[in-house]
Amino acid sequence: MSGPGDPAHPDSTLKPDAVRLRRAAAVALPGLALLLAGCVAEERPTGPAVNIFERYAHARAIRPNPDLWAAAGNRLDFARKRMSDPFGGVLATNWYRPKDAPGERRRVTVTILGPALEAKNLRIAVIRQVRRGGVWRNRPVSASTVAELHTTILRAARYRAAARGI
Repeated sequence: MSGPGDPAHPDSTLKPDAVRLRRAAAVALPGLALLLAGCVAEERPTGPAVNIFERYAHARAIRPNPDLWAAAGNRLDFARKRMSDPFGGVLATNWYRPKDAPGERRRVTVTILGPALEAKNLRIAVIRQVRRGGVWRNRPVSASTVAELHTTILRAARYRAAARGI
């Protein structure tokens, strides 16, 4: 059997670093092949869309009002979502910058507290920050801003419920 020191061996013309690299590849590639063999694509269910609230109706959750949930999602569709929990009734946006307020950013969290389409089941929190000297600082949000968003979502939810005949 010939070794790397033997002129007939294929590694005899390679530098020692290249020999080590070749050996490492010979060990790593079969391991990588085994690892990838375990990655089997899961089949995702296909077919008609299912209402997520009906599918998990048996689950223990708050079961937020679906009309409030849809209206809140539609109203906040301009911002990327940080969290969306339809069973806990929480919808939160990432920071976004309003077009009418440069140097400012906001984050909105909508919480739906129950299954009834009532104003008391809709809670909205808005965080506003202003950039001064390269640092973001919290600033108060006007009550009218929160009230306007609350009214808009509630009105859209009631319209949606009426359109569905509820």
